[in-house]
Amino acid sequence: MTAVDSSVERIHAHLAAVGAEALTWCKPAYFDRRLRIRWRACGVADPAAYADLLDHDAAERSRLAAALTVNVTGFFRNPSVWSALGPLLSWPSGRPLAAWSAGCATGEEAWSLAALLWRQRPQPGAWQIDATDLDARSLAVAVPGRYPVRMRAALASMVPDAPLTVEPDGLVMPAIWREAIRFRQADLTRPGERTGCDLILCRNVLIYFTEAAQERILTGLVDALRPGGLLVLGKAELAAWAVAPRLEPVDRRERIYRRVR
Repeated sequence: MTAVDSSVERIHAHLAAVGAEALTWCKPAYFDRRLRIRWRACGVADPAAYADLLDHDAAERSRLAAALTVNVTGFFRNPSVWSALGPLLSWPSGRPLAAWSAGCATGEEAWSLAALLWRQRPQPGAWQIDATDLDARSLAVAVPGRYPVRMRAALASMVPDAPLTVEPDGLVMPAIWREAIRFRQADLTRPGERTGCDLILCRNVLIYFTEAAQERILTGLVDALRPGGLLVLGKAELAAWAVAPRLEPVDRRERIYRRVR
């Protein structure tokens, strides 16, 4: 093992210690690029010196985890996906529709999903959303459900009658949506994270991970789906070969798949 490899292993251990072990599965080029940004920002010269710094700087461990986490999101991001998804939704008999926003970042995807489901079934208790992300700081933005007022147009473009509230400190998501969403921290690389889903959105998360990690995550997502449930991936992502036999494409262009077994 080279000195660089040894230093990277120490850095991986620090990430695991702050609950960000999943980030050690990132593609090497992406990981190295973000790592260099952090060690240069700290004024150190190489991975070994940065690993030494992490030994005694808990705040920098958190900053590194944040630097490795990508939070590119927005209300109804890629509107064509949402337009295609709406007509495909099928409500189960006798229970709420169970949805999962996996990698929800600062919450806009989860709130968009709430708006879409509310538009089709506005009755309380008709649906539930589990919204997860690895980054606790992103979840701290998502949970309150408050966003800049300028973001209202993107949400209202798909759901014009959404019961949003505008207050002096921002745009507030309605209580009926809040009651149906549970935000929590979760690691997608850990098997058995979720079960019994009718719908899973995991968009533009896989592209940052190695092929082995993608297979691991996708297997977990498909396991979490009920037979007949829908999986929505990002535009740059495809279902890996290992899980492809368990899925059928419903809309190839929009990366929407259905679990068949």
